[in-house]
Amino acid sequence: MTSKVENRAMSTNSPPSAVQDRPLGKVREQAEREHIISVLQLTEGNRAQAARILGISRKTLWKKLKHLGVSWPPDVTKG
Repeated sequence: MTSKVENRAMSTNSPPSAVQDRPLGKVREQAEREHIISVLQLTEGNRAQAARILGISRKTLWKKLKHLGVSWPPDVTKG
């Protein structure tokens, strides 16, 4: 006997385009970017406190911000 999940998996030939165009690395980067930004907002931009909450060093936080293209505080002049 097959489950509903198995039936759905067997009847689906290809994933929806929104899933198809997003490799795992990009999904992870986006989730990481959003989480870091939310922690920075929570700490009112205090990077040392944000790094402690995230469980990483300030240097690692700085590297992640640079890699993910996050400027903090946000540059409101960019449009």
